[in-house]
Amino acid sequence: MVPIAFSVRFFDLDAVLVDEALLSAEERERVGRKATPVLRQRQAASFQCLRLTLGEVLGADPSSLCFRIEATGKPVLACGGLHFNVSHSGGVGLLAWGPRELGADVEALIARPSDSLAEEILALPELEAWRALPTTLRQAALTRAWTRKEATLKAIGSGLRIPPRTIEVGGFWHEPDAPGAPTTLRWTHEHEGRRWQGFEGFNGVPEGYRAAVCIEAGGG
Repeated sequence: MVPIAFSVRFFDLDAVLVDEALLSAEERERVGRKATPVLRQRQAASFQCLRLTLGEVLGADPSSLCFRIEATGKPVLACGGLHFNVSHSGGVGLLAWGPRELGADVEALIARPSDSLAEEILALPELEAWRALPTTLRQAALTRAWTRKEATLKAIGSGLRIPPRTIEVGGFWHEPDAPGAPTTLRWTHEHEGRRWQGFEGFNGVPEGYRAAVCIEAGGG
């Protein structure tokens, strides 16, 4: 299979010095609707990191970038040419970008990896594999399954309109062999005739978090 090129970057959203002049009026309005100073900081930082990174990649003025929302609810660059996806959990942000449709997810370890929650997330074969794990491994495994599925659903633009338990991502009970190897663990998913490939094992994932990216694989 031909390697798929994409990039990822992690951010400490709580540490970003926000310059609201970089944000659009709509973004500033969305920031203002957040209920607490911490949430406003994180939302503004997420917008700023997105603009600065894509501006760097495209060689464009970050404040000049325009975005639109697709019918699926997925944000895209109005000018096209580059796909991206943003995720954040707590104060950790993740941005992935590349030449094809993709989805990204970062999550803090699930605090209470209960059997009932696993039933909502996992397909039956996955649930049986998860239940067979030692209790000490179930938290990380369930979190990894969730990030893989969330990244996949975001990539195909369905959000949670497709229940996570109806898709299988497999192999989530194995930790990546080593950091810095995005191809250490991968999975595939097919949806409406399109093939998707997922990756995990990135440098920069903070302690206590898991992250995944899913990108359109094309034919073959």
